[in-house]
Amino acid sequence: MKLIMQLIIGGFVGFFVVYALMNFSEVRFSGEITVISLIIFSLILIAMSIFQYIKIKSLNLQNFSGDEEDEIQDKKYKMFADYSLYANVSFVLSILALSLSFITTQNVILTVTSIFLIVTTYFLIHYMMYLMKHVYPERKFPNTSDAQNVLDYADDGEKHVILDGLYKSHSLLNFSLITAITLSTIYSLTREDPQTFSIILMAMVLLVVNSKYLFVIRNK
Repeated sequence: MKLIMQLIIGGFVGFFVVYALMNFSEVRFSGEITVISLIIFSLILIAMSIFQYIKIKSLNLQNFSGDEEDEIQDKKYKMFADYSLYANVSFVLSILALSLSFITTQNVILTVTSIFLIVTTYFLIHYMMYLMKHVYPERKFPNTSDAQNVLDYADDGEKHVILDGLYKSHSLLNFSLITAITLSTIYSLTREDPQTFSIILMAMVLLVVNSKYLFVIRNK
């Protein structure tokens, strides 16, 4: 997992370096390099997701017992978590690639490729609930359309992990949006093209997310 995080962080650092060079260059080629880099990174993550899926399916075809069965179950759970991480990161990078392709390159091939990656990663994410049935074949899980009720199918330990993760994600989202608004404001003060719309949009997202969270708590 440590290697995975290093790979993802390294990819993001590389992207921001290339994007910074693109901002200080009028050459359209720099924008294409950025989009191509995002597409390549997204493709790698998609391949890694599929690889995790194949390994989970392979383990399901084998018989284990005793302590070995518990170890394999834990291994499948971690593989599923990796699958989810790869798919979600790839989805975000594909959207970013499409956006930058529209803005900086207007390259039809890059645009179509980005759209294809978005569709592919969407199906990978949509497939998660089905894959969970392979991780826990003995348990009954909801269909994808009923995924919002997944807490009803989790035991107490799983509920604690899910809610802890959701709360930490909510806190991180608040911090990230506030940081993004601050940096966008500073950026706008130093450039001729103020990011007014983006700042307002991020503020609205921050408002909606926190309002939804507080309304859910209030109505419990």
